[in-house]
Amino acid sequence: MREPVALALLLLAGCATFQPELRDARFTLVNHGNFTSTQLQRARAQLDVGLSALERYIGPIPARKFPVVVNLRPGRGVSHSYGGQGAIELYWVHEERAPIIHELTHVLAGYTSANGHWTQEGFASYMQDEYGEDVAFPTQKVAHGLVKVIRQEGSFLPMLDVMRDRGRGKYFGLGTPWERWLAYTQSTSLTRYLIETYGAEKFLKIYDRPVEAMDFAGLYGKSMEALIDEWSRFVTDLPGDTSAARAVYFSMRGGGRRLP
Repeated sequence: MREPVALALLLLAGCATFQPELRDARFTLVNHGNFTSTQLQRARAQLDVGLSALERYIGPIPARKFPVVVNLRPGRGVSHSYGGQGAIELYWVHEERAPIIHELTHVLAGYTSANGHWTQEGFASYMQDEYGEDVAFPTQKVAHGLVKVIRQEGSFLPMLDVMRDRGRGKYFGLGTPWERWLAYTQSTSLTRYLIETYGAEKFLKIYDRPVEAMDFAGLYGKSMEALIDEWSRFVTDLPGDTSAARAVYFSMRGGGRRLP
């Protein structure tokens, strides 16, 4: 009789830690994957971290943006937020590799797909890498190292074409997962370079705008092409060990798992 009793106690303990929803004025987290209360609280804490960080960059978030709904999903699907226009669908939660702050950035900072993708995806991944606890897709906190490896391996996408891609028509779509990852990664590295070299204020003046409307000469004192060359040289000449970035690169290139 001891084994059935022990099993029943374990099941009761599991039920006691299950929390179907976590709700307040700013965020509603919905548990779709039998996540524990601790896991929900952890995700909620990361949302607070992301919100505080974003407000340092873009200022106070309008009240109309809240509450943000976050659906915590089981499995290793593609996290998304419907182009920043809907609820956040968050995967990779159990693995603690969920792009929580990435998707929050889309929702709160804005995302106009018709204007392109590189600034929006680059900034979201920059925020995830810089402030997120989870080591998440696409760059896993080694954006510059990844681009260095991408160049060494001959996989570098023409950055001007990446910047001109709209409506996920060429590189950013789910139908081309390898090119999608490359485009996300290059965009993240370029965004990091612009923010850390020239400041976030200048970057935010080109954020979520069509590439033709970006005044690179007025803001940066040089053309878009010159900035890309400058960034490319910077990444290529970076010293240090790239073994971690190389491992990520070949994991993605090998196609051993679905790209998130």
